Amino acid sequence: MDILGLHLDTHDSGAAIVRDGKILAAANEERFSRIKMDGAPPRLALASVLATSGIAPKDLNVIAISGLRPGFRKYWYHFLQQAQRVTFTHGRYLQSFYTFKSLDRGRFFRQTGLYAVVEAARAVRAAAAMVADLRRQGFSGEVTFVDHDLAHAAGAYYTSGFARCFVAIIEGSSFTNTCSFWRGHDGQLTKVGEVPLPHSPGRYYEVVTRILNFHPKKHGGKITGLAAFGDPKKLYPVVERLFWAEGKTMKVSPELFSINEEYFTRGKSLPAAFAGYAREDIAAAFQRRLEDVCVQVISAWKKELPFESLALSGGVVANVKLNFELLRQLQLKEIFVHPGMGDAGQALGAALAVMAQRSKLLPFKMPHAYLGPSFDERACAAALTAAQIPFRREEDVARWTAQRLAENKVVGFFQGRMEYGPRALGNRSILYPATDPKVNDWLNKRLKRSEFMPFAPVTLDERAQDCYDLVPRCRHTAKFMTITLPATRFMREKMPAAVHIDGTCRPQLIDRQTNPVYYDTLKRYEEITGLPTLVNTSFNMHEEPIVCTPQEAISAYLQSELDVLVLGNLVVERRAP
Repeated sequence: MDILGLHLDTHDSGAAIVRDGKILAAANEERFSRIKMDGAPPRLALASVLATSGIAPKDLNVIAISGLRPGFRKYWYHFLQQAQRVTFTHGRYLQSFYTFKSLDRGRFFRQTGLYAVVEAARAVRAAAAMVADLRRQGFSGEVTFVDHDLAHAAGAYYTSGFARCFVAIIEGSSFTNTCSFWRGHDGQLTKVGEVPLPHSPGRYYEVVTRILNFHPKKHGGKITGLAAFGDPKKLYPVVERLFWAEGKTMKVSPELFSINEEYFTRGKSLPAAFAGYAREDIAAAFQRRLEDVCVQVISAWKKELPFESLALSGGVVANVKLNFELLRQLQLKEIFVHPGMGDAGQALGAALAVMAQRSKLLPFKMPHAYLGPSFDERACAAALTAAQIPFRREEDVARWTAQRLAENKVVGFFQGRMEYGPRALGNRSILYPATDPKVNDWLNKRLKRSEFMPFAPVTLDERAQDCYDLVPRCRHTAKFMTITLPATRFMREKMPAAVHIDGTCRPQLIDRQTNPVYYDTLKRYEEITGLPTLVNTSFNMHEEPIVCTPQEAISAYLQSELDVLVLGNLVVERRAP
């Protein structure tokens, strides 16, 4: 059975194809449109996953669409839910939506959710148009719809490898919920609880992201990085009253949204409650409170439904420090965070949910995230020739690249199939030695990135416990760079460029079976230097999606002035001045 998953009614639209429980392809529209977190109908992503999987529309049995309500013509229920979601997404309208205090400001269109009706109609029409186009190409199967929460839960559970576990979805919101909790048992998912709007951990974190002048949707990770430089105790009493746990649920105070509103009315300056405090301390307090509340809520579930394994999805669990605290404080046997944890994973989750409904699907360990398109040597050579860049072919590109890395060169590394999800995992990565933190500053300037953000390491799987604590409890999820771990003394002393100021790392563990060329490059580097770790950061310029094509890799290489570019077996080396 071939199932196409589609997602197009929030940000990070995308497509995925699953055959009999095996993931054949998955990609998001942003990689092709080059608009970060693009929510447009995923026509380019759809074309890509069909081409990558080799499946024609006539071969598809089912199209599973996440989020939208059944029946393209039955809009109204979805309109109401979408109106509620978008109203809360624009958090500064929440208080006035209920009190109508600011109708005179001309906000009626957004406050009443009429804007959301337009957006819902757009999404429904786009979905209908995409299905109609596939039918013209020969598709004759069924179209079905998967609840947003279920798509997240299915993505996390069925790729975790846990036959029995607790599944927590923690996000900004679906259409009615901000969190949902599930019991995974021998291939079956049962919802056991939820947190209703407006009590949203995602909106809570978006407020601090916004008032510190970052993009609330795109830059949550910057708050996590910044928090390590601050003291959470200084502002914790203020933040504590904004967000709290109540048994198996969580609450936000109306004051949170008043603070958000104040930010705008004060001309986008820091609200009075935080005036005079360093942004690092503000970030630290919000981060600590997020960890405390989520730990308390899931701990309450653990007492009621005892479990040893936890699977996570939802945009909030892009917060790798939170994931570590859940592992540590809940004393879990193991944890898994789906690599497409935000809405980028909706299409794949929808396809897996329908697969589980139609046939017996047991959880499997997702082997890798290399699910996007690839480009052969001819395409890479043509791109380099068109750019008038001299290149040569290296038969043993792993050995050649390792030697350049041992010479402290910074390498743009482009191999095989593009990664699914927000992390670069070796096929669209920038690699360099983790021995000198000064390189971080150099690369941040080249890529126009924030100077306080940590760089992540890639480490040989067999050497992981030399570098990090708690590895056996999260080895699988660490393949996808979705959790922080404490660095060992060896790691801190020998590879400090990949260790954040708080002594943690966000590692990717790599084995040869998962990615032979990437593994061999690091293994050869270890043979030369004795070190099992390199820095791995995403191959893109600031505010751009990760590169997809050879042409985009070449453009990023030229703009960032990296030392070396590797496209498959083709290599380019910048001449010394």
